Amino acid sequence: MKINVYNEYDPLKEVIIGDATKLYFPDTHEIEQEEHTAKWKQFMTKHIYTLLRGKKVPSFLAKKFQRELAEFQRILETHGVKVHHVDSVTPTKLDPYGMGQMYARDSAMSVGEHFIEGNVQIEMRKIERRGYQRIVAAINDKNQVHTLNQKDKIYLEGGDVIVNYPYVFVGIGKYASNEAGAKWLQSILDKDYENEIVDKPWKVVPVYLNDDAILHLDCCMTIIGPKTAIIHKPVLKDLPKELVDYKFIDIDAKTRKEMGGNVLVIGPKKVIVQKRHTALQEALKNEGYTVIPIVFTWHSLLDGALRCASCPLVREKNE
Repeated sequence: MKINVYNEYDPLKEVIIGDATKLYFPDTHEIEQEEHTAKWKQFMTKHIYTLLRGKKVPSFLAKKFQRELAEFQRILETHGVKVHHVDSVTPTKLDPYGMGQMYARDSAMSVGEHFIEGNVQIEMRKIERRGYQRIVAAINDKNQVHTLNQKDKIYLEGGDVIVNYPYVFVGIGKYASNEAGAKWLQSILDKDYENEIVDKPWKVVPVYLNDDAILHLDCCMTIIGPKTAIIHKPVLKDLPKELVDYKFIDIDAKTRKEMGGNVLVIGPKKVIVQKRHTALQEALKNEGYTVIPIVFTWHSLLDGALRCASCPLVREKNE
């Protein structure tokens, strides 16, 4: 395949999705103790995770994630998308506690004709990148593949990277991508213009999160069409000037916390959304979108949803 992702809404042709074959309880982490984290989640991560850390998640719980991913794959394939899977990873005794591979977007991303193995801040999530190695080996010869050193403090995570050429919006927060990651990405993309791969230079635009309990930009903003996005503005510090002329579909705090805005566009005006967010569905329909509902509640409980669970590889340019 030839990596090709210049925006978030051209017809999706190939994608990587996550895996829930093996889930292990993590240790608690500072993000779950932030002020705006749900109280039940603060309690669970502080007390329950401390007791169960490193243990395998019971199969009856793991199967809930597996069923959601299986239905997600079925919908994607029904709409002509070729689905790749990350390989299942087994943590070693030397690894930090915890492992889940449901969110394929975070450890890797495609921008233009580049495939990037990113670097995540949360230590136990670094092992997820092992699950991409077969795919990386298969695409390496015919594509530009870049790998961030996981020992460096240059952080770039796919949930923060939203593409709409010539812009790439990169979320900057406390626990994920940082300014060094955004600058690194700009240095990679600058070569596209120098090598006449693109008509005008890429511009990486930082978008600063205003709530430390939010991990990634796509937890509160997702571009769904030309100058069109779903957003919950209160959790952003400022709206960059590159976004001021966008048409926004606003969602409330409850829908944001349930990851309602974390949708996946699979073609022009065609979007997969969580079934329970009926108000958002109506708003999308009013804008002419075909809405494909799916139950993805278990994933959203861990602060990820449809965009998080999918890493596009090829989007066909819509003429």
